[in-house]
Amino acid sequence: MTLVDDTLREALAASASASAPAPAEPTHAQRALLARSVLRRAELSARRAPGSTGEEKLLPVPDELADLLPFGGLQRGTAVVVDGSTSLLLALLSEASRTGAWTAMVGFPRLGVLAAAEAGIDLARVALVPSPGPDAAAAVAALLDGIDVVVVGPQAALTDADRRRLTSRARERGNLLVAAQPWAGAHVVLTVREGTWSGTDHGAGYLRRRRLTVQRSGRAGASRGIERQVELPLRGGVVKNPQQVEKTPPDLRLVG
Repeated sequence: MTLVDDTLREALAASASASAPAPAEPTHAQRALLARSVLRRAELSARRAPGSTGEEKLLPVPDELADLLPFGGLQRGTAVVVDGSTSLLLALLSEASRTGAWTAMVGFPRLGVLAAAEAGIDLARVALVPSPGPDAAAAVAALLDGIDVVVVGPQAALTDADRRRLTSRARERGNLLVAAQPWAGAHVVLTVREGTWSGTDHGAGYLRRRRLTVQRSGRAGASRGIERQVELPLRGGVVKNPQQVEKTPPDLRLVG
């Protein structure tokens, strides 16, 4: 996993002269440059892996979630909103990640690494930009130039004009934009209306699973609203040996 935030200051400090103090906050241009450097790292690491070339129009999703999407998968070049559940968002992206797609998450400062791994996300193909500050639009735009899936979290400060430009950029680049915040003009909107927990003694003991009521709306093929019940974690998406995740954490590199 590549963590893009604090190390930007280290890189800037290293490149500055010893007599000149490092800037308190990176500039707009510096953040955009770092976002592009993360993109280059992803492209080199992917080595043209299947799913990273843009040749396939649909990114796969777990079978349990296919009915939520108009074409049974995540369509490249579109914007998708997942409102009300980070767990559902991670589960939705798990199959694409497992099959080789790179994912960047911008504006998710509290995203749990273990939770992402348990959902099936390949941490080796994830770039995190937890706190993009005022340059969220520039960071997302740079990442959309080559990252398969760019997720925009609730802490990414964007204007409506930013969202329109980023939707157009995703369409032009053929990559997927997923938002965990309101996004006008999104092609698919998945909204969690309610959820119930289950576990030992009808949920009075350990809470193991959660059943969500998910409503779909959107444009074109998603304009016909539907409602589905989804149970998380997905049966096929649970990490078989969670202790392995804890014992062998990913190599976190701060590059932004």
